[in-house]
Amino acid sequence: VPGYTNDLIAQVGSNVSIENSPAVFEDRVYFANSGGRIVGLDLSQIAKGEAPIVFDYWVGDDVDATITIDGDGMLYVAAELERFNARSAELGQLTKLDPTKDDPYVWGVPVPPRGPGDGGIWATPALGDGVLYASTHPGELLAVDTETGEVLWRDEIGYHAWSSPVIVDNTLLVSVNCETGGGFRAYSLADPAAPARLWQYDHNSGCIESTPAVWKGTIYVGSRDGRIYAFGDK
Repeated sequence: VPGYTNDLIAQVGSNVSIENSPAVFEDRVYFANSGGRIVGLDLSQIAKGEAPIVFDYWVGDDVDATITIDGDGMLYVAAELERFNARSAELGQLTKLDPTKDDPYVWGVPVPPRGPGDGGIWATPALGDGVLYASTHPGELLAVDTETGEVLWRDEIGYHAWSSPVIVDNTLLVSVNCETGGGFRAYSLADPAAPARLWQYDHNSGCIESTPAVWKGTIYVGSRDGRIYAFGDK
């Protein structure tokens, strides 16, 4: 199944690769490409070699983040802001889509640059209890109400935040300070709309862009210095 169309290439050029992971909800799989095309395929007849396109939407700019899906099948799409086209300005860079509607757009949050460079989001957002947590390229951690799209809370985590946040045991784990050596921060989600800092560890061994894996109280993550680190109690 091609991830692109000729019309999309005519609009945005040949940068239409697929860099995110597929996301599955019930009998549908969703993916996105670098041209901003969001695609849903019907998997109900996949054993027969049939997977028709049942959802097709354009958000305007590169989508590296994996699409996040809630229990109602709503899609949360995080896009970069590199092309600065009219579509990006219209929708925003963090959008909620309802794939059951003719017009799926529910809400959008703009993520503009702060100073020179690009805006938007490279990391996959983490879905909590009615709140979506997104690390942005300009360097903020956002907590967004999933119903309204309102930004409830924000905190500074440093420019080039590409590592996807993770929620474990009501704790939000986030990579921080990529440009100054890298580190990790943990927030309590006792109040999902107002995360509270628990601790921060600055390991100063390179930017962390990978998503952490957590197992039995230990955080495992790869760093740009070529090493894999484990954080936890000795």
